[in-house]
Amino acid sequence: MEARDDYKFLKIKDAISAINQKVNLIGVVLEFGFPKTTRGTDCFCSLKIVDESYPKPGIPVNFFMAQMENLPSVGSPGDIIQLSRVVVDI
Repeated sequence: MEARDDYKFLKIKDAISAINQKVNLIGVVLEFGFPKTTRGTDCFCSLKIVDESYPKPGIPVNFFMAQMENLPSVGSPGDIIQLSRVVVDI
């Protein structure tokens, strides 16, 4: 069986240059907005994450989901979040 490296995690500094590609990241939540509904049918929330490669100002991450319970649940700044197969769009 062939080994797959689907979950190679990039540092934020490296992910920023992977525009329009799917990447995996682990970051520390610096800021977060409370989930809300959009003008359409989606639900939305926004985070700003950092890691050791990109400590400031961090990068914004926007989530759109059909249901509110599918959005990430952040308790407080400093929480760690794992993002899998997200598309980088700057």
